[in-house]
Amino acid sequence: MLLIPSAVRARPRLLFAAAPPRFFHARPPPRRAENDAAAAAQAADDAEIRRRVQVLPFVKGRTAATNRMWINRFLATKQQQAIENTNTCVPTEPRPVLHKHMKDSYIEEYLLFRSEPDVREEYLSAFSQIRIGKILEDLDALCGSIAYLHCDDGRADTAPLKIVTASLDRIDLLQPIPGDKDIRISGHVTWVGSSSMAVSCWVETVQDETAVAVSTGPSGEPSTIALGKTAAEKRVPGKPILAAKFTMVARDPVTGRAAKINQLKLDTEDDRRLFRIGAAHRAQVIADKQFDLSSTPPTFEEMSLVHSLYSEYIQYIDPSFNKEKPSSVVWMKDTIQQTLVLCHPQSRNIHGNIFGGFLLRLAFELAHATSLLFAGTPVHFVALDDISFRKPVHVSDILALTAQVTYSAPPSRGFQVKVRANVLNAIEGTQNTTNEFHFTFEAEKDVARIMPRSYDESMRYIEGKRKKERWLHVAEHNKAIFKNLRADAPPAGTGRM
Repeated sequence: MLLIPSAVRARPRLLFAAAPPRFFHARPPPRRAENDAAAAAQAADDAEIRRRVQVLPFVKGRTAATNRMWINRFLATKQQQAIENTNTCVPTEPRPVLHKHMKDSYIEEYLLFRSEPDVREEYLSAFSQIRIGKILEDLDALCGSIAYLHCDDGRADTAPLKIVTASLDRIDLLQPIPGDKDIRISGHVTWVGSSSMAVSCWVETVQDETAVAVSTGPSGEPSTIALGKTAAEKRVPGKPILAAKFTMVARDPVTGRAAKINQLKLDTEDDRRLFRIGAAHRAQVIADKQFDLSSTPPTFEEMSLVHSLYSEYIQYIDPSFNKEKPSSVVWMKDTIQQTLVLCHPQSRNIHGNIFGGFLLRLAFELAHATSLLFAGTPVHFVALDDISFRKPVHVSDILALTAQVTYSAPPSRGFQVKVRANVLNAIEGTQNTTNEFHFTFEAEKDVARIMPRSYDESMRYIEGKRKKERWLHVAEHNKAIFKNLRADAPPAGTGRM
């Protein structure tokens, strides 16, 4: 078990391998390569830029937990070796494929909201609650660290793989995160393929004495992070708050191609059960993508619903019907909210792209604001569904985030909010979608009914309806994961929708 002392936690610092560049430009304006020599020169420039940003300094904008996990991951000698490999572009020897236990990749991090007021202050929202967006940021950093730990072969002569977040399959909030309790975020790999892996994460409250015990390192100094099988075996189950599942993929650090990763030893029945659940979940995700509305028409029942919606909304917009729209119905287009963000180097990861957890936080906070305006009452986050990271977001990109309420069906307090993230290239005048986020929120009273008024909006409505129905199914999967983690009590309920 490895423990990070509080001295590192209080003033974490990570130095550049070389002197920091006097002028940071993560991605120069694109230029067309006129010949092979120009293309090679451009590739060399890109490699130099990646080298300069691979080592991350402590950044105040990130949460303390995220910074600790970055530092724990990147102070290792193997990371420096990866940087040198990138500089020389020398292919490494074929990597050995090991078989590891699930809990070998276990990492836990404690957020001492009760014990340390400064930590609570860092996560506090305008409503005196814990900011979910910052927890999402921490979870993404945690999953990256877990994936690197699983893929490590324990050898000094091989560089670590390049690991990126492929998708966030699901996050379910089982109960509000208490600001007066110490909590633990933890997780480990629960399923592996050839080059991809599923990482399951959990957030739990912990007993007061548990946090105190874990906060004592081997030299007597306080610590809040531990990892490995020993830490997993010493773990004391807590009260479940949140369950999440990420899919991570591994790439060769030199060629960029898919790389084989370590496999899992399934020695116990619990391990085999978790693996089966992960495999079934993976198969379901693949099957769901085949019925995506962008490529597959709606079902007969869904088209009947679209026609029913049309028959209603046409009465509100066609003067010949002389029918006024009731106040309990809100046009979908009237719920749109937008924001623009210029991406700065402080939000980068070791690959020189914008950190996925930062994008999650931006999307959540826009969705939260949109839901407040729609509901007119305080709202509670319930779930985040099926995010694919299609394209990387680079430093200096302009990120356009658009949020919209896509589904609600009173009498109900639950509704869906979709956030689309587009990258705008001011020089080329192009726009590309990088992510789509689907959030489930719940208000403190019944909400208005969302009404589409075009085919495009009707497809978003159907998509939102599907997301709500999928939430009911995947919540059972997350409960099954918690059942393995905590045998002394069932997981908390998910609330009325």
